[in-house]
Amino acid sequence: MRKIAIVGCGGINSWLIKHLYDVVEMFDKKELIYVCLFDKDVVEEKNLLRQNQNFEINDLMKEKAEVLGKKYKFNFNTTFITEDNLDLLQNFDDIIIGVDNHKTRRLLYKYCLEKKKYLLDLRAQGTLIAFYILNHKKTIEDYDKEMFNNENTMARKGSCQLVKDIENDHIENGNKIIAFFGIYGIYFKKLRGEEVNTNEWKIVY
Repeated sequence: MRKIAIVGCGGINSWLIKHLYDVVEMFDKKELIYVCLFDKDVVEEKNLLRQNQNFEINDLMKEKAEVLGKKYKFNFNTTFITEDNLDLLQNFDDIIIGVDNHKTRRLLYKYCLEKKKYLLDLRAQGTLIAFYILNHKKTIEDYDKEMFNNENTMARKGSCQLVKDIENDHIENGNKIIAFFGIYGIYFKKLRGEEVNTNEWKIVY
Protein backbone atom coordinates (compact mmCIF):
# COMPACT_ATOMS: atom_id res chain seq x y z
CA MET A 1 0.00 0.00 0.00
CA ARG A 2 1.25 3.47 -0.90
CA LYS A 3 0.56 6.13 1.72
CA ILE A 4 0.32 9.80 0.71
CA ALA A 5 0.21 12.78 3.08
CA ILE A 6 -1.18 16.10 1.83
CA VAL A 7 0.07 18.93 4.04
CA GLY A 8 -2.01 22.06 3.62
CA CYS A 9 -5.53 22.12 2.18
CA GLY A 10 -5.76 25.73 1.05
CA GLY A 11 -5.17 27.45 -2.29
CA ILE A 12 -3.09 24.94 -4.27
CA ASN A 13 -3.88 21.72 -2.46
CA SER A 14 -7.63 22.32 -2.34
CA TRP A 15 -7.53 21.86 -6.13
CA LEU A 16 -4.77 19.24 -6.12
CA ILE A 17 -6.88 16.98 -3.90
CA LYS A 18 -9.62 17.03 -6.55
CA HIS A 19 -7.18 15.81 -9.22
CA LEU A 20 -5.54 13.31 -6.87
CA TYR A 21 -8.94 11.75 -6.28
CA ASP A 22 -9.32 11.08 -10.01
CA VAL A 23 -5.81 9.59 -10.26
CA VAL A 24 -6.26 7.40 -7.18
CA GLU A 25 -9.46 6.03 -8.69
CA MET A 26 -7.38 4.76 -11.62
CA PHE A 27 -4.50 3.35 -9.61
CA ASP A 28 -6.55 1.84 -6.81
CA LYS A 29 -7.46 -0.97 -9.17
CA LYS A 30 -3.78 -2.03 -9.25
CA GLU A 31 -2.41 -0.73 -5.97
CA LEU A 32 -4.06 0.23 -2.70
CA ILE A 33 -3.50 3.91 -1.97
CA TYR A 34 -4.12 5.62 1.37
CA VAL A 35 -4.38 9.41 1.47
CA CYS A 36 -4.58 11.65 4.52
CA LEU A 37 -5.08 15.43 4.52
CA PHE A 38 -3.49 17.63 7.19
CA ASP A 39 -4.68 21.17 7.95
CA LYS A 40 -6.37 23.03 10.80
CA ASP A 41 -7.45 26.13 8.84
CA VAL A 42 -11.13 26.88 8.42
CA VAL A 43 -12.84 28.07 5.25
CA GLU A 44 -13.19 31.86 5.23
CA GLU A 45 -15.20 34.13 2.96
CA LYS A 46 -12.04 35.31 1.19
CA ASN A 47 -11.35 31.71 0.14
CA LEU A 48 -14.56 31.67 -1.89
CA LEU A 49 -13.93 34.83 -3.89
CA ARG A 50 -13.36 34.10 -7.61
CA GLN A 51 -13.04 30.40 -6.75
CA ASN A 52 -9.67 31.10 -5.18
CA GLN A 53 -9.98 27.79 -3.35
CA ASN A 54 -12.02 24.66 -3.93
CA PHE A 55 -14.79 25.39 -1.45
CA GLU A 56 -18.46 26.41 -1.51
CA ILE A 57 -20.53 28.79 0.58
CA ASN A 58 -21.89 25.92 2.68
CA ASP A 59 -18.31 25.15 3.76
CA LEU A 60 -17.83 28.50 5.54
CA MET A 61 -16.15 28.18 8.96
CA LYS A 62 -15.69 24.44 8.57
CA GLU A 63 -12.20 22.95 8.72
CA LYS A 64 -10.68 22.63 5.26
CA ALA A 65 -9.22 19.15 5.76
CA GLU A 66 -12.56 17.77 6.92
CA VAL A 67 -14.52 19.40 4.08
CA LEU A 68 -12.20 18.06 1.38
CA GLY A 69 -11.70 14.71 3.10
CA LYS A 70 -15.43 14.03 3.15
CA LYS A 71 -15.96 15.37 -0.36
CA TYR A 72 -13.25 13.21 -1.96
CA LYS A 73 -13.39 10.24 0.44
CA PHE A 74 -9.90 10.75 1.85
CA ASN A 75 -8.88 10.47 5.47
CA PHE A 76 -8.12 13.73 7.25
CA ASN A 77 -6.46 15.10 10.37
CA THR A 78 -7.51 18.59 11.43
CA THR A 79 -4.12 19.69 12.74
CA PHE A 80 -1.15 21.74 11.59
CA ILE A 81 2.09 19.83 11.10
CA THR A 82 4.67 21.25 13.51
CA GLU A 83 7.98 20.19 15.00
CA ASP A 84 6.07 18.64 17.89
CA ASN A 85 3.95 16.26 15.80
CA LEU A 86 6.17 15.33 12.84
CA ASP A 87 5.78 11.69 13.88
CA LEU A 88 2.31 11.86 12.31
CA LEU A 89 4.11 11.59 8.95
CA GLN A 90 6.37 8.69 9.81
CA ASN A 91 4.28 6.00 8.11
CA PHE A 92 3.77 7.93 4.86
CA ASP A 93 5.77 7.22 1.71
CA ASP A 94 5.09 10.45 -0.19
CA ILE A 95 4.41 13.94 1.12
CA ILE A 96 2.89 16.68 -1.03
CA ILE A 97 2.95 20.17 0.43
CA GLY A 98 1.15 23.37 -0.49
CA VAL A 99 1.95 25.77 2.33
CA ASP A 100 2.53 29.51 2.55
CA ASN A 101 4.83 29.36 5.56
CA HIS A 102 8.57 29.02 4.89
CA LYS A 103 9.31 27.79 8.41
CA THR A 104 6.93 24.88 7.90
CA ARG A 105 8.38 24.27 4.45
CA ARG A 106 11.94 24.09 5.83
CA LEU A 107 10.80 21.80 8.64
CA LEU A 108 9.34 19.36 6.12
CA TYR A 109 12.37 19.53 3.82
CA LYS A 110 14.65 18.67 6.74
CA TYR A 111 12.39 15.88 7.97
CA CYS A 112 12.05 14.26 4.55
CA LEU A 113 15.78 14.46 3.92
CA GLU A 114 16.47 12.73 7.24
CA LYS A 115 13.78 10.09 6.74
CA LYS A 116 14.49 9.65 3.00
CA LYS A 117 10.90 10.41 2.01
CA TYR A 118 9.62 11.71 -1.32
CA LEU A 119 8.47 15.33 -1.08
CA LEU A 120 6.75 17.41 -3.74
CA ASP A 121 6.54 21.12 -2.97
CA LEU A 122 4.04 23.12 -5.05
CA ARG A 123 4.01 26.92 -5.05
CA ALA A 124 1.96 29.72 -6.55
CA GLN A 125 2.18 33.48 -6.24
CA GLY A 126 -0.48 34.53 -8.69
CA THR A 127 1.32 34.57 -12.04
CA LEU A 128 4.48 32.99 -10.61
CA ILE A 129 4.21 29.21 -10.21
CA ALA A 130 6.81 26.57 -9.36
CA PHE A 131 7.45 23.05 -8.15
CA TYR A 132 10.35 21.45 -6.31
CA ILE A 133 10.91 17.74 -5.84
CA LEU A 134 13.17 17.16 -2.85
CA ASN A 135 16.64 16.23 -4.06
CA HIS A 136 18.18 13.71 -1.67
CA LYS A 137 21.64 14.41 -3.03
CA LYS A 138 21.40 17.78 -1.30
CA THR A 139 21.54 18.59 2.41
CA ILE A 140 19.38 20.95 4.43
CA GLU A 141 22.38 23.30 4.44
CA ASP A 142 22.20 23.40 0.64
CA TYR A 143 18.51 24.29 0.81
CA ASP A 144 19.19 26.87 3.50
CA LYS A 145 21.51 28.67 1.09
CA GLU A 146 19.10 28.38 -1.83
CA MET A 147 15.70 28.97 -0.23
CA PHE A 148 15.73 29.69 3.47
CA ASN A 149 18.28 32.48 3.89
CA ASN A 150 15.96 35.50 3.74
CA GLU A 151 14.88 36.59 7.22
CA ASN A 152 11.85 38.55 5.98
CA THR A 153 10.56 35.60 3.95
CA MET A 154 11.12 33.18 6.82
CA ALA A 155 9.21 35.44 9.21
CA ARG A 156 6.29 36.14 6.88
CA LYS A 157 2.90 34.64 7.70
CA GLY A 158 -0.32 34.52 5.72
CA SER A 159 -0.85 34.86 1.99
CA CYS A 160 2.24 34.76 -0.23
CA GLN A 161 0.41 36.17 -3.25
CA LEU A 162 1.90 39.03 -5.23
CA VAL A 163 0.09 42.33 -4.64
CA LYS A 164 -0.31 43.05 -8.36
CA ASP A 165 -1.86 39.63 -8.89
CA ILE A 166 -4.33 40.11 -6.06
CA GLU A 167 -5.35 43.39 -7.68
CA ASN A 168 -5.71 41.71 -11.09
CA ASP A 169 -7.53 38.59 -9.83
CA HIS A 170 -4.79 36.19 -10.93
CA ILE A 171 -4.53 34.20 -7.68
CA GLU A 172 -6.89 31.38 -8.58
CA ASN A 173 -5.24 30.81 -11.95
CA GLY A 174 -1.85 30.03 -10.45
CA ASN A 175 -3.35 27.76 -7.80
CA LYS A 176 -5.30 25.75 -10.37
CA ILE A 177 -2.49 25.50 -12.92
CA ILE A 178 0.19 24.22 -10.56
CA ALA A 179 -2.29 21.88 -8.83
CA PHE A 180 -3.24 20.26 -12.15
CA PHE A 181 0.37 20.09 -13.34
CA GLY A 182 1.55 18.82 -9.96
CA ILE A 183 -0.69 15.77 -10.21
CA TYR A 184 -0.78 14.98 -13.92
CA GLY A 185 2.65 16.29 -14.93
CA ILE A 186 4.69 15.13 -11.94
CA TYR A 187 3.05 12.88 -9.39
CA PHE A 188 1.30 10.71 -11.97
CA LYS A 189 4.78 9.74 -13.19
CA LYS A 190 5.83 8.93 -9.64
CA LEU A 191 2.92 6.52 -9.29
CA ARG A 192 3.92 4.87 -12.56
CA GLY A 193 7.48 4.42 -11.36
CA GLU A 194 8.88 6.96 -13.83
CA GLU A 195 11.28 9.86 -13.30
CA VAL A 196 10.59 13.46 -14.29
CA ASN A 197 13.22 15.37 -16.27
CA THR A 198 13.89 17.99 -13.62
CA ASN A 199 13.51 18.39 -9.86
CA GLU A 200 12.81 22.10 -10.14
CA TRP A 201 10.72 24.29 -12.41
CA LYS A 202 9.51 27.87 -12.24
CA ILE A 203 7.63 30.10 -14.65
CA VAL A 204 6.09 33.55 -14.67
CA TYR A 205 3.14 33.78 -17.07
